[in-house]
Amino acid sequence: MTQAVVEVGARLRYDGRVWRLAVLEGARATLVTDEGASAVVLLPYLFAHPSFEVEGGPVPGRVPPFGLLEALPVEVRERALAWQRHVREVETGFPDSVGQGVPREQFDPATRSLAQRERAKAEELTAAGCAATVRRMRARYRSEGLWGLGPVRRIM
Repeated sequence: MTQAVVEVGARLRYDGRVWRLAVLEGARATLVTDEGASAVVLLPYLFAHPSFEVEGGPVPGRVPPFGLLEALPVEVRERALAWQRHVREVETGFPDSVGQGVPREQFDPATRSLAQRERAKAEELTAAGCAATVRRMRARYRSEGLWGLGPVRRIM
């Protein structure tokens, strides 16, 4: 199986266009289109973007945009991290990645369906709205990781 390689000259799909990787400089990539448009993109952001793929090879796994979160305002990071804990608790029963102990009764996957856990979380977070909000945040987290939660995604 041929693996796609992200290197100078590679053809990439990103943000609805096909690009050629023209320059790699540190964590920055300069992309150009056949029409002459150009863009400079941070590699972690490029790799984490939902539309990113390398032409001629398998889609690489998502790479978290390390370093970019630290550049965001504290309140934005804190909101995303809080949603991460809520999403994890709905999906696994535990608000953190350690998963030790006993889940709270209303979030126990052994005794509650996913829909029941979503409703319980929506009730707990009355300011956040409804179960649809919890589902939307879960979908963002699955597709974009921490970066997809809350206002973080709108800043970039």
